Amino acid sequence: MSNWARRHKDFPTPVRSGDTELFHEAEIARWLVNRTIPQPQLLDGEQPGTTYADRFGRTGSDRTGAQPKVSGSRAQRTGAEDKKAVDQLMGRLADRVRGPATMADFVNLCLIVMYVRHAEPEEWRRIEGAMSAGHGTRDVQWLLRSLGDMAQDTLRRNGDRTDMRSSLLQLEPRSFEDLTTAVRTAADTGVGAFQLVWEAFSAREGLQSSEFCSPVGLASLAAELLLTSGQKATVLDPYTRGGEMLAAAYRHIGDARGTVYGETLDGRLQAVASLYLLHLGVWAKLTSTRSDRWPPHREHSADVVLTNPPFNMSDAPGPGRRTGNWTYGAPPRGNDNFAWVQYILDALVPGGRAAVVMPVKAGNSVNTAEREIRRALVDKGAVECVITLPSHLFSATPVPVSLWLLRRAEHPVREDILFVDAQELGVKVGRRRALRDTDRDAITTVVRPWLAGEQCPDGEEYADRAADRGFAAAVVARADIIDEECSLRPADYLGGGSHGTAPVAARLRDASAEVAGHTELLRVLEWRVVGLKGGYRMGSGADDWHEAVLKDLCEIQPGPSYTRLPAGARTADAGIPLVFPQDLAGGEILPEPRNRVPWKTAERFKKFELLPNDIVCVRTGAQQQPALVSGLQAGWLLSSNVTRLRVRPGAEIDPAYLHAYLGLRHAGEWMSHRAAATAAPSISSAALGHLRVRFPPIGLQRRCADLLGELGQCVEAYASYASALSRLRAELAEHLLHGSVEPL
Repeated sequence: MSNWARRHKDFPTPVRSGDTELFHEAEIARWLVNRTIPQPQLLDGEQPGTTYADRFGRTGSDRTGAQPKVSGSRAQRTGAEDKKAVDQLMGRLADRVRGPATMADFVNLCLIVMYVRHAEPEEWRRIEGAMSAGHGTRDVQWLLRSLGDMAQDTLRRNGDRTDMRSSLLQLEPRSFEDLTTAVRTAADTGVGAFQLVWEAFSAREGLQSSEFCSPVGLASLAAELLLTSGQKATVLDPYTRGGEMLAAAYRHIGDARGTVYGETLDGRLQAVASLYLLHLGVWAKLTSTRSDRWPPHREHSADVVLTNPPFNMSDAPGPGRRTGNWTYGAPPRGNDNFAWVQYILDALVPGGRAAVVMPVKAGNSVNTAEREIRRALVDKGAVECVITLPSHLFSATPVPVSLWLLRRAEHPVREDILFVDAQELGVKVGRRRALRDTDRDAITTVVRPWLAGEQCPDGEEYADRAADRGFAAAVVARADIIDEECSLRPADYLGGGSHGTAPVAARLRDASAEVAGHTELLRVLEWRVVGLKGGYRMGSGADDWHEAVLKDLCEIQPGPSYTRLPAGARTADAGIPLVFPQDLAGGEILPEPRNRVPWKTAERFKKFELLPNDIVCVRTGAQQQPALVSGLQAGWLLSSNVTRLRVRPGAEIDPAYLHAYLGLRHAGEWMSHRAAATAAPSISSAALGHLRVRFPPIGLQRRCADLLGELGQCVEAYASYASALSRLRAELAEHLLHGSVEPL
């Protein structure tokens, strides 16, 4: 302890007890997380990569309440377990806990719980005790206030004045049990879940370019290209987002540390970044709310800048453009892409380097001001390398991006620029692509020697190295780039020529894999249906069938009147979903209804709640196929324009069978004719109740419903299969007619 305290300025501060200095065990454990034990000092049984925190945890069994037990449980969590927990958090549980509050307030709750659980064990034990003892509304407020106070104290000790307590107090959980379920689910995750929550939030809320987080693989690639393990450097991220770039830098530098700075323009994002970095044991210096968006003089200069600034946005319209320090030319009003590039270069010490995430189209945009800035950047030697990365890296947008590697130099260091097209790398994970360790290794193996000054007279060696690793690269003279367009888009130099750029093999692989996946699903479904010939046989007649009117089989409940639930009572982004006729499609309720009502309002309309296996019919408006309610829609509410059917207890009819019967042509025509009898199409509950229904014994009903359900799944699967085949055909045409593949 004494040695570390003398050698490291960021070592936890001791507490004096008489003449003895003591350290908080939780702070020591957190500080040790990122300190890898040198290989010569490993003990028997310790593998390379073991950290001092791991050793501290194993030797902690003799210490009462040892915090490393938390680290141990966290380390044992798998990515799949964390993903499952985050899916649960960000689903219906989020809506039940936040009430009318924004999703951002609920995300703050998750992040705060994750931090307190792993970094403040004594405080966490107090929270656990309160959750075990509490049960009512007053306890909800106490728990939220306590968590908010803890987070606020932690943030303020690190210079962050964000009011997290007020954010949490916006939440209105439906019950104390819902709140404690969310808290315990968040607490039982590993360190990787912090990032998963923010990514899920980005995808769910459709955040703008200024808000969503940087993928971990992208941040790691930027750090690995410009930093070396053990390097002592000052690292800056002038647009910190959730802190991903700084976390990657901190992990990569190792024990040497250096100084890590971050700037934000959004207090909410600063709080997220602060909690995330503290959660990882990173002590960064974060500041926010620059008084001048593009200040001519800076407080800090950096050896390395790693950043992902917002794309194609501007917060400095009008005369603000005249206040910046535009060494390479004034950027256009309305788009800050090249304002950020110049602000970043100005933040570097002479010879310093930056990795900047940029939209691909910034490399060859036709805007005159942007083209002239690119020309000045190339002419003065500020651009060393441009890497095109795979599309769909971000959870919130499919926009393709490039990584620009820049250098602040008084004079050009070399006469060439390295262009890399790595679009084919990465692996598909759900709807996204992710950069694996092997992908990053492939890129750094090619690019780092270039940045180190390695000379290749004709540049062919770089092209060969890249080709061996599954992507393309080209070395282009600066004089050849400074033409009419001055493009910094790698595809313009990598063989596209007059016939367009080469097609991306990864897209063909993805399209082929998608078709294969649908083929396998169809095989399973067809086996279950046993083919159309084996799925049914001639019937024995309807002698033992029954007939009844709908009102004898179901409770018929129309939605609340418009006067009770007017348009002014609805909201678009929080609360309980309202089901309208436009939300019914193909016998189902669409997963994302457009209208909701606040939780408090919904409490007054329990009578109109939906349960699984209810059936929703159109009450007012054009008639369409009724929808069967699934478990995901339990608790949603009827609007004024629909009617709910709920099978009566003891009625000898299966809800799925009844739903299929109401979808028959004659049933639809019967309801349409009665609705058309009024000035505005509308069918009353009384009229609907007289619809006659024929049905066989319950066992046969269920077999009928099962077969129709299996066939319905086949219809959906074939439609998806046809779409996948169409995408494969289009992608294959690109490759066949380019010559990159040929028929067998």
